Amino acid sequence: MASRSAAPQPLLESVLTSSREPLIWLADLTYTQQQISAELIPQAIGGIAAFTEARCGIGRPIRLFKYPEALAAAIGEREFPHVIGFSNYVWNTNLSLAFARRLRQLSPETVIVFGGPHYPIVAKEQEAYLRANPEIDFYIIKEGEAAFASLVTALAEADFDREAVKGRALPSIHSIDGNGFARLPLAVERIRDLTEIPSPYLTGRLDEFFDGKLLPIIQTNRGCPFSCTFCVEGVSYYNKIYTNAPEKIGAEIDYIGKKMQEVRGRGGRNDLFIADSNFGMYKDDIQTCQAIAQAQDNYNWPEYINVATGKNQKARVLEAARLVRGAIRLSGSVQSLDEEVLKNVKRANIAADQLMQLALHSADVDANSYSEVILGLPGDTKAAHCKTLRTIIDAGFNKVIPYTMMMLPGSEMCTDETKKKYEMKIRYRVLPRCFGFYDVCGERVQAAEIEEVCVATGTLSYEDYIECRKLHLMISIFYNDGVFGGLLKVLRRTGVSVYRWLEILADAEAEGPLGALIAEFEQATRRELWLERHELEAFIQQPGVIERYIHGELGLNLLFTYKSMAMTRHLDALRDLAERTARQAVSEGGLDGDDVAELIGDVLTFDACRMANLFDHMQAPVMAVFRYDVPRFVADQSATDPAGFEFEQPRTVIFELDEAQRATIQRGLTLFGHDDAGVGRILSKFHITRLLRRPAYAESSLPPTPSPAARRGVAAPINLLDS
Repeated sequence: MASRSAAPQPLLESVLTSSREPLIWLADLTYTQQQISAELIPQAIGGIAAFTEARCGIGRPIRLFKYPEALAAAIGEREFPHVIGFSNYVWNTNLSLAFARRLRQLSPETVIVFGGPHYPIVAKEQEAYLRANPEIDFYIIKEGEAAFASLVTALAEADFDREAVKGRALPSIHSIDGNGFARLPLAVERIRDLTEIPSPYLTGRLDEFFDGKLLPIIQTNRGCPFSCTFCVEGVSYYNKIYTNAPEKIGAEIDYIGKKMQEVRGRGGRNDLFIADSNFGMYKDDIQTCQAIAQAQDNYNWPEYINVATGKNQKARVLEAARLVRGAIRLSGSVQSLDEEVLKNVKRANIAADQLMQLALHSADVDANSYSEVILGLPGDTKAAHCKTLRTIIDAGFNKVIPYTMMMLPGSEMCTDETKKKYEMKIRYRVLPRCFGFYDVCGERVQAAEIEEVCVATGTLSYEDYIECRKLHLMISIFYNDGVFGGLLKVLRRTGVSVYRWLEILADAEAEGPLGALIAEFEQATRRELWLERHELEAFIQQPGVIERYIHGELGLNLLFTYKSMAMTRHLDALRDLAERTARQAVSEGGLDGDDVAELIGDVLTFDACRMANLFDHMQAPVMAVFRYDVPRFVADQSATDPAGFEFEQPRTVIFELDEAQRATIQRGLTLFGHDDAGVGRILSKFHITRLLRRPAYAESSLPPTPSPAARRGVAAPINLLDS
C-alpha cells in the first residue's frame, strides 16, 4: 500500500512550539579503522543544521558527527536526542543503519531520520526499502534542508509524536505509518537561491573538523543539465542549476584557506573538494577560481582540487584551470563514445568533441587531464569499450579512470525495469575501506558497505569483462599519471599508437614475480564478486571477517593496490616489460632501427629512475648512465629522430626529490598510510608528475658503482643506498 501526494506542499513556516528545547543530532558517518573512507568535512549536514536552526528558531545548536567513535561516545553519555538524522550514501548506508538500530534499542523514543541519494526512485522499491529497515522513522528524499526543517517543526508541534506526524504527508518525507501504510509524498521544491542556506563554515560550526585528515568541501551550485541514467543527478528533479552568491563562496574560500594554512603547518592535508557536477562551465565559476587563486597567494592552498569539470564550454573550463595554476585535473569523462550506448544512457546532449579537446589543451594551462570510462553500460561490448579507450588515450588524456558499472539506487539505471531490459548480470562486492566495528554502550556494532555492480549484459560477456579489467590494470600502471611519460612521447612522435602498445602489454606474458602479480590480480577480480547479496552479508558477520578486511586481506581497491605493488616492488620488471612490448609496437609500425630501440631503453630507464623509491628511502638519490639526452628529446615537441640527441660520451644523471616534494609525499603517507592500499590512494589522488624525482647531470660521466645491466651497455637505475 502506498500513497503519493499530487503535488509538493508549501513549507511549514512556524517555529518550534514544543515546551522542550529539542536535542537534535546529525551524523554523516565514515569508516575509520583501515583508513578514513569518506574523507570530506561534513559540510552537507552542517548546512542542514544551519538552515534548520535559522528556520525553526532553535536555541540549542544541532550537534554534528563525522566519526563513529564520537557518536558512540555521545550515545554512551545517555542524553539521547529527540531527533537524529543520518546521511545515506553508498559508502556509509550500512554503518548508519547499524548505529540507528543500536540507538533504537537504547532510546526507543528518539526519532530516526535518514536522507541522501542511496534510496530507490520507484515507489514500490521505496516502500520495500522502508519495510526492510523499520528503524527508519522518516526518509527525506532529494534536497534535505527545507524538508528537514519542516519535519523538525512538525515533530516539535506534535511533542515528538512520530505517528502523529506521519499522518501529515509532508513533502519529501517518506514513512510507514502505524497502520502499515506507506506514505510517499512527492519532493519539496528545490531551494533556488543557495545563499538562503547559512554557511556552516563562516559561523565556525565546522571548525572541529579541520583536523588535518578531512578534506574541506564547497558547493557553488546545485543541479546538472544532463540526464545520464547511471547518475543520481540524472533525474529531472535536478536538471535546473541553482547557485550560491559569489560573495558567500569567496568568503568561504578565504575562511577555509586560513584554517588549512594551520592544518598544513601541522602536517595535515592541503587540498579542496568542489561538489559541483560541472565546474568551470558557468560564468560564476571564473569568479570562484579567482577567489581560489587569491587563497593560493595568501595561504598556499589548495595544492590540489578534486572536482568534476564541465562537460561543455571547453574554453571557460580551460580558463578556470589556468586561473588556479593547474591545481584542477581537467575531466573529459566520456563514460563511452559508442553512439548506441550513449543513447541508452541518455547522454546525447554532451559535446564529446569538446571533452576530447580538453586533453589537447591541458598542457597549455599546466593541468593534468583525465577521462572516466564505465564498463558494463547498457549496450556496451568489449569492442565498443576498447574503441572508447583507444580514442581517449590516443587523444592524449594524462589519465584514464575505468569503472565497473555501479548500480546506484537513486539513479534510473538501478531499477528492475532497466536491469531486465538490458539483461544485466549483477554481482556484489565490499566497497574498499568501507568496513569496521565500534563499541556502542558495551555492544559491538559492525558493518561493511556492499556495492552492486554489473559485470555482464546481453551484449557483454563475463569473460569479456575480465579481459577488460586486465587491460584496465595495464592502463593504470603503464599509462596513467605520466609515470612512463617519456616513452609515451617517443611512441607518439614516431607514429606508434600508445593504445596498441597497451594492448600488447595486456596480451604479453610477464615473467617471474611480476607475472605472478598480474595473474593474482585476475583471480582477485573474480574472487571479489558474490552472486548473492545475502551470502556476502552473512559472510561479513562471521567472527573475524571484518578484521580481515581491516588488515587488508580482503576488500581492496584492486586497481589501486596492484598498481601500487607493481610500482613499488617490481619497477625494474615493469621497465623491462615496457621495453620489450614497446619494441614490438615500434616494429609493427615499421620502425626497426637500432637508434629508436636504444632511445626507448634510455627513456624507460629515465622514467623508472624518476619513479624509484618515492615512498621509501626518498632522501636517497638514484643514479644511472645514459647515451641519449632524454630531457632534451622529451622537451623538444618536434623531435622524432634520436640521432641528434646522442651524447659523445655516456652521461650520468642523478635523480633527487626536493624538499617540497618530500613534504608532500610525507603528508600523503601520514594521511593514507605506508601500506599498498595507502600508496595506491596517493597514486590515485596526487598530481604524480609533480612528485617524480628531478634529474640533474653529474659532473662525472660514470656512476660510482655500475650495475650489471649498465656494464652490459644497458642503462639501468642505481640506488646509492646499494652502492
